Amino acid sequence: MNKTTYVTSVKKSLNEELKQATFIVLEPDVVDAHGDIYDAEEIRKAKESFNKSCMRANLLHLVNNTDAFEIIESYISPADMIINNQAVLKGSWLCSLQFKDEEIWEGVKDGTYNGVSVGCKAFVERLEEN
Repeated sequence: MNKTTYVTSVKKSLNEELKQATFIVLEPDVVDAHGDIYDAEEIRKAKESFNKSCMRANLLHLVNNTDAFEIIESYISPADMIINNQAVLKGSWLCSLQFKDEEIWEGVKDGTYNGVSVGCKAFVERLEEN
C-alpha cells in the first residue's frame, strides 16, 4: 500500500454483538489533531509505556469514567492492513475497547465518540521549515 494515497483515517471498527470497538491511537508520520507528528519508533515506545504503566481508559480525560469501558487490546499494526474498509498503516497504535455502559456504546455507534486520545506529557522540539 502506498500511504500517500490515503484520504481518510480509521475512526473505529465495531463489533456490535460484543460491544467492542477498535480505534487508531496514533499513526506514524501523520499529523495528529494537535499538529504533532510521531514516527513509528516513538509510537512503539509510547504504546509500550502505556501498556506497562497504565492500560486504563477514561472518557474525555475524566478519570472517574473507567467503569463504562475497558481496554482489551493495545498493539502496533505489524503491517499495512485494511480494517472496516479503511487503511491502517504499519506501525500504527491500535486499541480495542469493551463497552459496558449502554449510553456510551450508543454514542460510539452513532459517532458521538469516534476516536481515542493520548493523554501524555512529552518533550517537544519545534522544527523550523527551510
